[in-house]
Amino acid sequence: MATEKQFEANRQNAQKSTGPRTPEGRAAVRLNGVKHGLTAETIVLKGESQADFTNMLESFEAEHDPATPTEEALVVQLALANWRLRRLYHQEAGFYTSELKILASIQKDLNLDDAGRMGHAVAWGEKTLVLFNRQEARLERTFYRALHELQRLRKERGAKLASVCQTTPDITNKEVNTDQADSPSVSAEAEPPSTSSDQHPTSKIQHPSAPPPPDMQ
Repeated sequence: MATEKQFEANRQNAQKSTGPRTPEGRAAVRLNGVKHGLTAETIVLKGESQADFTNMLESFEAEHDPATPTEEALVVQLALANWRLRRLYHQEAGFYTSELKILASIQKDLNLDDAGRMGHAVAWGEKTLVLFNRQEARLERTFYRALHELQRLRKERGAKLASVCQTTPDITNKEVNTDQADSPSVSAEAEPPSTSSDQHPTSKIQHPSAPPPPDMQ
């Protein structure tokens, strides 16, 4: 049994291990609970590939780049629905394979080809195929519902970001306007004195007076 000192040492060590602190570090491990551990073991069944599931989840994560916990959950829903759809397709293929083998062994006298045996398999396994179709429709609804919600949230986030950018004052334009106001304009320069409209420019020049006319005798 652990002593009091061991409990205290474990508590202090737990406080030191706080996980990644940078945004890059958190982004790298944010879906590790789904990719590894007990969660992954309950998703990936025996005979399925853990690497395939991890690659698929990472591809959805890279495509949608979730920025909030809600978006991360929706990305996981996309991956789970798609993974279970793949599993359903394998189950359906296995069902047909099993039925065709049975028909090939008990109906040799009918001389059925592969298409004929497929028809008999569909008729005999109608209830099973109906169940497959219901599961497929349900998983597809789950997939597209999560996809549409994820797209809606991203569009809403983009609209909020655009509105914030529009309300931010344009400091550069204000500085340009201030500089233009401080600099003297062409109209403010001194203009040459204008000449009166009723005074000719040469009116101030003195011309010699003409001699008086001679006396008439």
